[in-house]
Order: sequence, then structure tokens, then C-alpha cells
Amino acid sequence: MCSRPTERSKEASTTAPTVFPLPPCSQDSSTASQVSIGCLVSGYFPEPVTVRWNSGAISSGIRTFPAKLDSSRGLYTLTSQLTVPTSTWESEKFQCNVAHAASSSTINKDIERTSAKSPVAPEVRLLHSSCDSKSGGATIELFCIISSFYPKTLTVEWLVGGQAGLLPSFTEQPKKDAHGYTFSTTSTANVSQADWKAGNVYYCQVFHEATQTKVKSKAKICEDATVCPSTGIDVRIIVPTPKDLYVNSDPKLICVVENLIDTDGLIITWSRQTPGPVSQELLETKEEPNGKFTATKALSATTWLQGDEFTCKVEYPGLVAPIIRTIAKTTGTVHAPEVYLFRPHPEEIRTRPSMVTLTCLITGFTPKAISVQWLKNHNAIPDDHHVNTPVMKNNNNHSYFMYSHMKIALTDWNNGNAFTCMVIHEALPMKFTQRTVEKSQEVAVSTIDDYSDEKEEEMDRLWVTIFVFFILFLLSVSYSATITLFKVKWLFSTVVVLKKQPAGPDYKNVHQ
Repeated sequence: MCSRPTERSKEASTTAPTVFPLPPCSQDSSTASQVSIGCLVSGYFPEPVTVRWNSGAISSGIRTFPAKLDSSRGLYTLTSQLTVPTSTWESEKFQCNVAHAASSSTINKDIERTSAKSPVAPEVRLLHSSCDSKSGGATIELFCIISSFYPKTLTVEWLVGGQAGLLPSFTEQPKKDAHGYTFSTTSTANVSQADWKAGNVYYCQVFHEATQTKVKSKAKICEDATVCPSTGIDVRIIVPTPKDLYVNSDPKLICVVENLIDTDGLIITWSRQTPGPVSQELLETKEEPNGKFTATKALSATTWLQGDEFTCKVEYPGLVAPIIRTIAKTTGTVHAPEVYLFRPHPEEIRTRPSMVTLTCLITGFTPKAISVQWLKNHNAIPDDHHVNTPVMKNNNNHSYFMYSHMKIALTDWNNGNAFTCMVIHEALPMKFTQRTVEKSQEVAVSTIDDYSDEKEEEMDRLWVTIFVFFILFLLSVSYSATITLFKVKWLFSTVVVLKKQPAGPDYKNVHQ
């Protein structure tokens, strides 16, 4: 077994070793109680070599591994390892002493301490390839550049909107930068051109454990086919709708903060003009499908109708000053809407065998805040089943108008189902009015819940009629009772008079 190496060793000439010092693997030795250092003795012939530490002053913690023969070169390699406490490593000097008797060489190598390096958070930038106008099935390559971080351990995650695990990707092993001690790497992912043009937003999210930082960069197509530039933080207030105020009885003011990278350090505070506490709900955050990261904080708006002024203050790291938005209910002239509900057009029924359209015209109202609710056989239909146009201003006055239309199955219409357009507005006497149509009717009619101005006037006239009738009835009863009383009194007085008259002469028979 040993004859072949022995013959080869006889042919090789004597070669002195080369010694390489091996510092600790971990650059930050403060995280461990012990460190290991070593010396690599390479390229010598023949055996043996002797390795000592600090000229023999150290005798414990040493582990010398058996020499290995490189058969292609006929030379040996040997490693010696020394393990010492971290505190000793940081306070003392260490040297390995290698002696090779065959070549009469002695080599001493100091194990140099490298100073501890501070962790550096990564910089992240996400790029993408251009769209191929000739091929609708082409892919878009997303290229994430992660640079200037230390140490090299990190995690890369790709997100579609706010969801992880939907996008296959590949991340290169980090490589040391040419200058300095930091590392850099790249990560790539491919998406279909159809998904890219659909407006999906993509994130390259990097977590660096040593610095405890999470950095995200996003890419998204814009309407002009360019990447949307990063915009500043946007704050807006959503006021309660008439439906929230008068139907759901759950009015809320919502402060929405958009274009956030994350919510760390975000503070949203509500206040109002009238002194006293305000009931604020917990902060809610959401990653929107369109790429907007929003945070909302709702406020009970039970005093909204009183005209109080409400203020939302947003504080966030990086803002020079807090962002403040103020809102109050608009005041001024109010006017109730007129509502007209249109049946499906006969031509639409003839040309579209499956779906037909109901259209509700709402016009002449002020202010512009209004809500529309559709019903089928007096049951509410979800809001996503109908479409409302924006509220628009009438040309001839300061009032507003809008349309709401809903697609329904032709079979539902032919079966005689009743469909209702209910409108909620603050100027209505009962805060809502509604119109209903069904196939059996010739025209659209109002339901019994239609409390319009005309209906209220009709009710007023009816009450006046009832009141007059009741007064006349009372007068009639009083007159009859009075006449009866006079008659009874006359009869009674007549009887009394008759009883008081003297008796007639008393004729007696006189017998003489």
C-alpha cells in the first residue's frame, strides 16, 4: 500500500514548506467565548515538520492534523489549530513556529488580529427589462441589486403586492466588494408581460439580520409604460357617507396615509375643535394590490352633523414636520334629490338575451354627499353589483346630479321581481326615498316608503280634513245634547205647574 508513495518520494527533491497564518473565521470574536486560529503548512517534502506555538510556551488547546500527500505533486500539507479563550486572543500575541529538518528551514508566522468591523445595512435597488411590443407573451426580468452590506448573511424575498411566495427567484451568493470589507449580490425574478401590464406591483425585500434592517424596493408599470417614480407620503380624510350616517348608524372619519415603505415609527392622532376626548380606533395597515401601502385610523363621528372641525395629524420618520389635515361638514343650502328609475329599454331586451340594465337618475340635490342602495324584493343588493357615476354639477343651477345603473339577469326581470333604487340624502324628510319597478308595471312607481315633499303635503291635508271633521262632529253632538236638554227641562216644568193648580169645587149632596 505504501510502496508507490515511497518510490515517488524518493524521486521528489527536498522542498521547504510555505506557511499561511489562519485568523479566526468570525470577524466579530465578541460573540463567542472561544476562538480558533491556525497555521497551514503546505508544499513540503519530505516528512516530517514540527509546529509549535509561541516557541513552545503554549502546550494546551493545540490540535495538529495528519499530513496529507498531494499525489500529483508529491508534496505534503499539514494544518495545526490552536483554540484559546476570546479574552486571551484579544489581549495576547500568537505565533506559530514551523521547523523542517530536511530543508533546514524554520519559519515563524504571526497570527494578526483583524479589528472588529461594524455591520453595514444593504442598499437595495430594483430594475426591470423593457416591454416587448412585438410579443405579448414575453417576460419581464426583474433585477434586484443588493450592495454594500456587512456581514454577508441576508435574506431576499420577492413580493407581489403584499403577498410573498408567489414569484420564483434566484439569488447569487454574496461576493466581497473590490474595495472595503462589504459584500454585494443580485437577485432576479421573471414575470409575464401580461401581469406587468396589468399594473401589478413587485417588491424586492431584503432582511439583514446583523443590522436588523428590512429594506424594500418596488417596480411597477405606469400608464405611460414607464416605472412609476416614488412619490411622497399622501394623507387624506374620508368622511362618513349618508348611508353610514342614516342607515348603518355607524359614522366614521378615516385618516388614510399612503405611499409608506413601512409603518415603523408612524403615529396618527385625531383631535377635534370642541374640547373633550375623541374615541379613536386602533391603527390598521394594509398593502394594496396597486402597490400603495396604507395605514388608516378611524374616529367615531357621532358629532359630525353638529359641524365640529376634526384634525388628523401624521408623524413619520423623515418628515420635516407633521402632516396635518382638517375636515368639517359642509354647511349651506340643502335641496332634496329628485329620483327617476328607468326600466330596461325594449331594444336592449330584444338584443341582449341574458342581461338588461336598470338606470336610476338622481338630480337636483345639494350638498353633493349622497348614497345609493339597490334592493331586490326589498332585500339589499351588494354594492359591487351596481355602478355609480361621479357626482356632477348641473349647468343651470348649483345643484348636483348622478346616475346609478345595475345589470340584472333577464330571467329575474321576466319573473316579475321588484327592483328598488333607494337614495339617502340629508335633505330628504326621512333621509331616504326610493323608487321601484317591475315587469308587470307600465311605469315606475314609488313605494310606500317614499317620503317625498308631495307625500308630506298630502299627509298634512289629510290631517286637516280629519281635524275639521272631528270638530264638526263634536259641534253636532253638542247641539243635539243642548236641544235634548231644553226639551227635558220644558216637560219637567209643565208637570210641576199642573201639580200646583187648586182642585175643582166639591159638590156634596145636601139632604134637607
